[in-house]
Amino acid sequence: MEANITSVKENPLLDRREVEVSLNHEGEATPSEEDVKSRIAAENGIETENIEVESIYTGFGKQSSKATLKVMQDFEYDEDLEEEALEEEVEVTEDYRDAVAGTITDAKDTLQDMEDVDWDAAIEAEKDNKNRTTLIDWLENQK
Repeated sequence: MEANITSVKENPLLDRREVEVSLNHEGEATPSEEDVKSRIAAENGIETENIEVESIYTGFGKQSSKATLKVMQDFEYDEDLEEEALEEEVEVTEDYRDAVAGTITDAKDTLQDMEDVDWDAAIEAEKDNKNRTTLIDWLENQK
């Protein structure tokens, strides 16, 4: 399994860092929380008890995952990761909110009829709306 930190958000109020990790586990099952914790801890000099795995998401049929972690210990990371995390915020317009408001079939039909679909905005709209994993998986595949 390969693990790459893709973004870090400092949360000084709670004295922690919110970390997103890209996992490549080709030919293997989705890694367990313990596997992710031990890999990130070993590569970054962090104690495993200072890492909390919030989620590990693997799209259907994918051999890569995204993990969200909370790290309660300072560690060295590329400062550009914070800037990239800020840039990654997606603007969700009312069109995308309306598109995912109905049934999954309606959402798929509406989005396929749109020109130049911003799939990231559609995914965020669905996560803010009903957060249906079936639709999110379909949107990820369309992206």
